[in-house]
Amino acid sequence: MSTEVLDTIEKPSASLTYEYGIRIDPSCDAAVREQIRLARLTYNNLVACMRAVYDDMQAFVIASAGSDAQSLHQEIEGLGEQFKAAKAERDDDHLKAIAELRQEKWKQLSTMLAAVRTEHRRTLSERFYSRIGKNSGCETYQLRCAAVRAGLGWATANAVLDAALVSWKASMKQGKPPRFAVGGEKTQDTLFLQFTAAGGLPAARILSGEHGEIQVSVPDGGAGRRRYGEFLFRLGAASQGVYASGTLQYHRPLPEGATVCMARLVRRRIGNDYRYGLQLVISAHIENLMSAIPRPRKPLLAVHFGWSADVSGRRVAGVTDAADPGLARVLQLPPSIEADLTRAQEIQAARDKSRDEIIPKVKSLEVCAGWDEHVMADWKKFKRLPAQHVSANRLHHWRRQFWEQDALPEWFASWARADRLQWQSTAHMAKNARNRRKTYYREQAKTWATHYSAILLESIDLACAAKKLDEKTGEKSDFTKKARSGRVVAALCELESAIRWAAEKNGAAVLELMGEETASQCGICGGNQLQGDENEGQRLHCNDCGAVLDRKKNGAAVAWQIAHEQYESLVSDYWKAHLDNQRAADEKRSARKEKMASARAANRAQKMEPREPVSTD
Repeated sequence: MSTEVLDTIEKPSASLTYEYGIRIDPSCDAAVREQIRLARLTYNNLVACMRAVYDDMQAFVIASAGSDAQSLHQEIEGLGEQFKAAKAERDDDHLKAIAELRQEKWKQLSTMLAAVRTEHRRTLSERFYSRIGKNSGCETYQLRCAAVRAGLGWATANAVLDAALVSWKASMKQGKPPRFAVGGEKTQDTLFLQFTAAGGLPAARILSGEHGEIQVSVPDGGAGRRRYGEFLFRLGAASQGVYASGTLQYHRPLPEGATVCMARLVRRRIGNDYRYGLQLVISAHIENLMSAIPRPRKPLLAVHFGWSADVSGRRVAGVTDAADPGLARVLQLPPSIEADLTRAQEIQAARDKSRDEIIPKVKSLEVCAGWDEHVMADWKKFKRLPAQHVSANRLHHWRRQFWEQDALPEWFASWARADRLQWQSTAHMAKNARNRRKTYYREQAKTWATHYSAILLESIDLACAAKKLDEKTGEKSDFTKKARSGRVVAALCELESAIRWAAEKNGAAVLELMGEETASQCGICGGNQLQGDENEGQRLHCNDCGAVLDRKKNGAAVAWQIAHEQYESLVSDYWKAHLDNQRAADEKRSARKEKMASARAANRAQKMEPREPVSTD
């Protein structure tokens, strides 16, 4: 942010997150894992509660809508099963017909249910929505309290509840309940400490070792590379006296006069290992925060996203800090990452083929006499499923059922052993590659955020590119299978998230360019007579000036030109909006805390009121 822009903004307090790499002592590793286990369990317990509320509410609305709506709902459910079956069979014509019919019936049902929800709005609020929230009477808050009693830190429990409520609101906008979190899919877990005193906790108390919840010892030589101190981070309730301890790389000093409003212990999965970090969310005067950021910095960097591939690798973005397309550069995903992802897909494809081949043999097996009625019902359901709907986990389940009855064929056992080895190979290889990709994007983003005052993002509609077919019409999308797979390999959402994360940490503005036709405009002459090369898809020819341009570099240069014309106003507007949003959030938080404090005071006063003696006459 330039000094001129800062001078036009009212200078309140602002916050940044300082992160330090840490190593956990082996003696407290089990306690950290236990806190993470409790946090994950609490989140899924909250989701289970929300899904139960959603199911109850849906049942009430459909029952209140009458028999016509109930019949229509059953028809839609049946069409949904037919849609899945047709999708598994790849019957495009049938898919389109089912989608059109289901869409028409959904419109009819939605009209009925909307009228019921409007009529019973108060009932829905009192009977269902009131069960979800952060008030003491809500079922979700009671689950949060139960988690704290079980040993989870109260600040972590609050953060888990907040995350679940965000998921509830986002999913309800789509008319669906939130989904459970899968531990194997999580790459990051966070434990929290929150300091509720007005203004936060002075950083000096943390560095001097005076605070009982968190302590950081500064190395003798001060901050710098390979300067290591020690830290303490409280786990669970204060009465338990359990701490995470270890060494900390104190590479960056905290700003003078800063206060800490929150501390986070972060565990990230890197390949098959874990790495830890200690984050301090600090609040300080904006000038102190900006003085802690390396200077000087260039004004503007433009990033033009994409995911095309050529012989040299996957081209994920064009990047430039100048108007000339010739000075731009292309960010490429390291070929080793894509090679590992491709190899993992090949192993998974071989695994799927082996699964499809063995399913008919498994279905031909005789049932075991020792199975109870529930297992028999599952077996009959399994035999009716098409191969595409049978997962490897289900086959392993039946392998275990036959093994328990001493009726497991050798060919089934051999398949299970081979499949397990394939699963380990593809899972570890893909996970390692994805984590390397995330680290690569983060390193690039940190470099950009520390060297530029503003980063311009020209994003792509990834949601549209992800669709294989239109659920409303059943028609195939414009993106081919190869294009969709390239989108998955590039993972541009990770790159964009890394840029926003790094910009937030380093005080860089994030600008967005939407609706501009940068791909069809020449970055040299400004003409719009660009024509693609028949032999090279990433090469463009300008019919106006005769220039030969790289598609990514040209798009980045045009985006930079557009933003540079109004750079000062864009950056000023960004920081004004950023600080206004932060101020509004602080005011909302303060108002909520005051309201809660008033309610608690009133409750205490009511309990302390003397009661009139009861007459025994």
